Amino acid sequence: MLFSKDDRWVTITQLGGTAGTMGLHIVSATVVGLTFGYFLDEYFGTRPWLIMIFFFLGVIAGFKMVFEDFRRLQRREEAKRNGSLKQDGEKGAGRDEPKA
Repeated sequence: MLFSKDDRWVTITQLGGTAGTMGLHIVSATVVGLTFGYFLDEYFGTRPWLIMIFFFLGVIAGFKMVFEDFRRLQRREEAKRNGSLKQDGEKGAGRDEPKA
């Protein structure tokens, strides 16, 4: 196998992917909030109130998703340290979280 599970580059790539996902969560949730706010403001004629409310709701939702991703990553690292994550080839390997 070209890369083993313990390879440094695999770990760096996984962490980079997780960090990229976290950034994407913040941006996408904010854009969705702004879009909903804009169209609701146009529909109800309440500009700029709904766009501001949904902007802040989008930011809050983005940070909530980042927090959940961080907690999932932290549980995965703790499970690795405790040895409870299954290795490649074992039944159930590839799941993000061990069963508690």
